[in-house]
Amino acid sequence: MKMHIPWFLIIQNLQNKAEASEKQALADWIKDSELHQLIYDEIIADHQFQAMLTEGKWTDTSREWEQLLNRIQPKIRMITVRRRNFFAAVAAAASLLILLSAGIIYFYLSLSNLQNEQGYTYIFSPRGQRTHVKLPDSSSVWLNGGSSIKYAVDFNRHLREVKAEGEVFFDVKRNPDKPFHVIANEIKVKVYGTSFNVKAFPDERHIETTLISGSLSVVPLKEDGSEGSEVFLKPNEKFIFLRDINHVKGQLPHASQDAHTLRQQPDNEELIPIKLQKNINTEKEKLWKDGKLVFRDETFGDLAVRLERWYDVKIHFVDENIRNYKFTGVFEKETINQAMDALMLSSQQSYKHEIVFRDIYLRKK
Repeated sequence: MKMHIPWFLIIQNLQNKAEASEKQALADWIKDSELHQLIYDEIIADHQFQAMLTEGKWTDTSREWEQLLNRIQPKIRMITVRRRNFFAAVAAAASLLILLSAGIIYFYLSLSNLQNEQGYTYIFSPRGQRTHVKLPDSSSVWLNGGSSIKYAVDFNRHLREVKAEGEVFFDVKRNPDKPFHVIANEIKVKVYGTSFNVKAFPDERHIETTLISGSLSVVPLKEDGSEGSEVFLKPNEKFIFLRDINHVKGQLPHASQDAHTLRQQPDNEELIPIKLQKNINTEKEKLWKDGKLVFRDETFGDLAVRLERWYDVKIHFVDENIRNYKFTGVFEKETINQAMDALMLSSQQSYKHEIVFRDIYLRKK
């Protein structure tokens, strides 16, 4: 159903031509719902869009309007899954955070996809959305934008195994008789009653596992499917696995250098570089599912990757030096316009941004 937007009232107000009754009618519409408030805030924040409106170059039937509405409309979908009938009761115990990439400004949008394919249940959360799922064993799972999980329909019969990509938070129900494993690209995480975060996007070279509490191990997987040596983590430690470049899709981010480096020697294989970070701050790994995006001394280049997945936008660095600008902060419920404005105002370097629907262009002033 097409949404009613009082374009005439909005344009009259933008042009300072609205009468008292028109202003009141617009105010009533804005107060009617959170979505109306978000739409109006987005319009006010986007000067280019305002110009298009006042010059009569944009209508609510345009493709661009649908894109903007998708960008700002907050939605969260709750999916409960049980073997065969997809419904299960609520239960929670040990927390498991699978962070298969970073995300920054948290914004949840269009509905996710739930498919049952050839004996597997597949759940996908599109870029810009957060999705909450109940697994057949009553474990809770949150998927961030651009993330997915897949598991067999006989999940919870003997072994609980989930294949994951993207950013996923697991709240796992403890059951010593049925092990819980997460396969994330070239590693396997074995859960022993714990909360942790895994980062393993298919287009990134590093796979990260961060232990928040409890106990877990990480096992590198060889190309023939066999397992490497099991590595156990202590709380507030992060395991970083450097993938073979031939397994990585797309452009690679810069590798982090601030970690103690270990090496593992599989049989008749080349050395696999492994890094172990100790005594780390885990707030970024814990807070994203609560709608809080934390970034600490993070380069704009790394931040842009997270922003793109979070808002389903594309960020273009017209001036490459802007990639090296660093930011620290926390965002909650900000629109993409509000987030970009806040970053620009907080930056010690001068630059400007231009938002054209889903494309954001960054250049020096």
